Amino acid sequence: MWKVFSKRCVGLATEFAYKYRYDIYFKTKVRVIGLELLLLFGVTTGLVLVLQHGFGKASLPFVMAFTKLWVTVPTADLLLVGFAFIAAVGLFGYLIVYLALKPSRDALASQKQFIANIAHELRTPLSVMKTNIEVALLDKYLNRSVRESLLGNVDELDRTSDIINNLLSFNTLQNPEQIEFGNCDLGVVAEGVDEKLAAFAKEKNVHLSVAKGEFVTVWGNSSALEQVVFNVTKNALLFTEPSGSVEIHVMPDYRGHIELSVSDTGIGMEEKVLAHVLEPFYRADSSRTKWQGGSGLGLTIVSELVKLHGGKISIKSKEGKGTTVIIAIPCGQVNRSRTEISDVDAVVARDYSKHRMTVQK
Repeated sequence: MWKVFSKRCVGLATEFAYKYRYDIYFKTKVRVIGLELLLLFGVTTGLVLVLQHGFGKASLPFVMAFTKLWVTVPTADLLLVGFAFIAAVGLFGYLIVYLALKPSRDALASQKQFIANIAHELRTPLSVMKTNIEVALLDKYLNRSVRESLLGNVDELDRTSDIINNLLSFNTLQNPEQIEFGNCDLGVVAEGVDEKLAAFAKEKNVHLSVAKGEFVTVWGNSSALEQVVFNVTKNALLFTEPSGSVEIHVMPDYRGHIELSVSDTGIGMEEKVLAHVLEPFYRADSSRTKWQGGSGLGLTIVSELVKLHGGKISIKSKEGKGTTVIIAIPCGQVNRSRTEISDVDAVVARDYSKHRMTVQK
């Protein structure tokens, strides 16, 4: 019985810590209520000190009356009144925060709904446009310049579809409690991504390979993990020059995690770029070069999904030498909580136990 109770308490404490770190509204509520309780304690303490020392003999009747009340009233009643008073203060603080943050909550909800609606509405016409272009490309007598132009349009439509998918994923991440977790073979996920991106890698003349260990089962959501591997791998392919290579390794680290490593021989990144690469919509160069594409949300979504899985992500890169992304996800096991957060130590890394990013040379 005691073990069950203690386990439940630890679970609640872990969930509380998780929400406090990553839910800005919950953090604001806790802080406001805490400040009100601190104010209550300060006012009470100050009042007692003033009654005892501030007015001398004039305050003696008040002190005696307070002492008599303390002695005559049962301790249980005093505790009950104290708890009720503290609860009232806490409820008042909660109402203040709720009313103060309600406009921003409503605005954010409307924005999310707007993004979801627009993204869904755009999918159908984009699919129709792509289908029509692909049908036109079947004409073997099509002018070469026209064919190249249509092929470019297909690429842009694919890029637009990726942007829409990333926006929808980013929107879904605002409600992580809806994502189901279970045991998942990360090696199988990596092989599936390899098959999906094989044609893209061949088109870019980049060698794409996968290597995996024997036990690579993690605790997570297969669809979310597939998006993690897909985004990181496609990003590596985008920034790797022809005749380069992208290698995917899935191996246990023998410290309770399975590591996914994606290394490329691409153009790499400067340190000032590396420090911001996980930020939403950040792109090192806004100009459209042949190595760039996407929405600037790919790695941000990866970072959020890794956080959701209680894992860790690190990125190391050198300009002109390539980039390596290392993602560690907790090993699969029964009843593992996604809120078990791990520490991280890397070149550029997100530490989801302390919610910070570090850059080291």
